[in-house]
Amino acid sequence: MKIEDFAGKSPVFRPETFFDGRLEGWGVMEGATGAVQKRFTVAAEGHAAAEGGRIRYRETWTFDDGHVDTLDWEIWREADGGYAGSEARSTGEAEGEQAGCAFHWRYSRDTPQPDGKSIRLNFDDWFFRIDNDGYVAKGTAGRLGLPFATAYVTYRKLPASDGLA
Repeated sequence: MKIEDFAGKSPVFRPETFFDGRLEGWGVMEGATGAVQKRFTVAAEGHAAAEGGRIRYRETWTFDDGHVDTLDWEIWREADGGYAGSEARSTGEAEGEQAGCAFHWRYSRDTPQPDGKSIRLNFDDWFFRIDNDGYVAKGTAGRLGLPFATAYVTYRKLPASDGLA
């Protein structure tokens, strides 16, 4: 896929809107053979900073085996219109680009595993806005240029009055 393929498609995905506020999500992770390896839920909340247009975004993934992984992002728009971000476990800056209903986000991260170890993975995530409250994401994780897991996530934007468990 190329981000240009989504230019002009609506509704428009704006990272500043998606990552600002509360979301909940559900998904599955499949291995390289296509077999479902895990199911998970996602609870997320972001806040736009008053200065600099930055967003602080916290996303907690809870897997069906009890493993939990939390990502604490700071995301900002670059002068060229692209996006960048950092996270405590990321190596270097994440890079993002947006067109139409899509957002493409790439980064490398030391990812905690259920056994307590950590593995550096490269992520290639695609987000798609479906309507005012619904989003779908496909994220691929791999090493050395070889993908070995893909996550499919459905997100729902929560009204300001709803809370997350």
